[in-house]
Amino acid sequence: MNCNIIQDLLPSYIDGICSEETAAEVETHIVNCAECKKIMQMMQQPTKHTIEINTEDAKKPFKRINKKRRLQVVIASLMTFIITIIGSLVIQDVGVVNQFFFPKVHGLVEITDDNEEWRGISFTHDLINTQDYVIYDSIFWTKRVINDANNESDVLLRVKDEQGNIIIDEFQISPGNGMELKKLKRNKKYFLEIKAPQGRYSINAV
Repeated sequence: MNCNIIQDLLPSYIDGICSEETAAEVETHIVNCAECKKIMQMMQQPTKHTIEINTEDAKKPFKRINKKRRLQVVIASLMTFIITIIGSLVIQDVGVVNQFFFPKVHGLVEITDDNEEWRGISFTHDLINTQDYVIYDSIFWTKRVINDANNESDVLLRVKDEQGNIIIDEFQISPGNGMELKKLKRNKKYFLEIKAPQGRYSINAV
């Protein structure tokens, strides 16, 4: 067989689908023909497919996702900041809101003699309406009574219930300090009494 016929048969020979007689003819020819042998060796080499990947095109969808996510984070952070600022201003400037979250009543007592007597304390949260009791009507009360830092001396205080029973017996507080009244319950009226030297005293319940 001539080279052209052998070269036409090489693919079938390499794939092993030609007859035994044809395979024998091809092998005999290859042994004696360097050119056909070279062609067969080239045909037996594995084909390499080079796929060109454009990395920039592949990155574009992820860049769009990251940009969108960053924008969402920035917007969420900005909204949180704005809401926090507005909430702080509302709590500070709106008395009702401030009183709800940070409840506090002011008591003012003026003692004009040296008689060591217990005197009731009247409280107010708006400097207009007064009441002679304290009622812890929300979870935001810390149940703490404070001797104002501007007071000149220590004071003795005690706490009674609506029936006049002493709930917390006398305790002393120095100016600028306070005492927790954890024993007191919510939504019940408590009456605070003071005993102190002559002077004007500011007592706060928070």
